[in-house]
Amino acid sequence: MKIIKIEDDPFYELGYRSSGAQGGTQKCVLSFYQVRVQGLPKGIDSFIAASDLQGREDGEKNRLLGEVVAEELKILEELEEIPSIDLILLAGDFYDYPDCRKMGGTGDVTAVWNAFAGHFQHVVGVLGNHDMVAAERLKPNVTILDGTATTAFGLKIGGVSGIIGRPDRNQRKSEADYLQALKAVMSNHIVLLHQGPDYPDNGEIGEPGIRKFLERAGAGLTLFGHCFWKRPLATIGKNQVLNVDGRVFLFMRENNGV
Repeated sequence: MKIIKIEDDPFYELGYRSSGAQGGTQKCVLSFYQVRVQGLPKGIDSFIAASDLQGREDGEKNRLLGEVVAEELKILEELEEIPSIDLILLAGDFYDYPDCRKMGGTGDVTAVWNAFAGHFQHVVGVLGNHDMVAAERLKPNVTILDGTATTAFGLKIGGVSGIIGRPDRNQRKSEADYLQALKAVMSNHIVLLHQGPDYPDNGEIGEPGIRKFLERAGAGLTLFGHCFWKRPLATIGKNQVLNVDGRVFLFMRENNGV
């Protein structure tokens, strides 16, 4: 599978509230983009990828942003403004404090996963370093990956949750353990990570050890978040890598119109 084009202009935008870098609440806009791809398996025509939806609904319900995104996508689908969505891919970090008082909060995001699972047939992803979930409350059509893989609609997906760091902290692994888990999933069509590589050629930040690994391993599509890239798409070794931090991407066959 290969990305052919990412549309420059978003097809949809959603306002929300988020914790500000200096404390307090900031108003933000989440943008949704179309991605044209070649080589999708015959069983799938479109899917969504997103990560780092760290915010709250701009309204009285005060839901986590990911819950609102799931609902908005379903409405767009029902209005036939976008194709029917076959699969949701999530790359982690969906929590913000109820009062959006400070960036970097860690909390329960089970409701986000279940919101997507309530609207769409398959939800697959990895946890971010600020995520906690109650596994016993997750809907049965949710699959969370960590050094493991699954198949949906003929699409093989592997993933590694968390980031490189002190293993005694939430969703962190030693570099050796992280790269070992990454090695185990590199043979899939798509590799989902929360923490991704850096890309010095464009001045984009990330983890150098992951970039060095991708330079010599894999030949597919890697999706990740954690650190925002101004230019989200790059090629590392034989891999296309797409940073989905703070955006929603709708992947469609090259000849599939909206």
